Amino acid sequence: LIATLLMDLLRRQLPDAEVASFRFKAVRPTFDLNAFHVSGQPQADGKTIRLWASDHEGWLTMDATAVLR
Repeated sequence: LIATLLMDLLRRQLPDAEVASFRFKAVRPTFDLNAFHVSGQPQADGKTIRLWASDHEGWLTMDATAVLR
């Protein structure tokens, strides 16, 4: 679910972007008892987007990378 939300964030911010690849790694459990955040940051190459999720305490819970065509 968290990976899907990260991809949804990318699609909402860059609706015309074509995703060539998407990789993700869960690094800590995310529980729905508390709020969590999904975030993204374009990288300097203009084709790579770093995406991540963090829990209510700010801990990284998922790290992802999307590469655009």
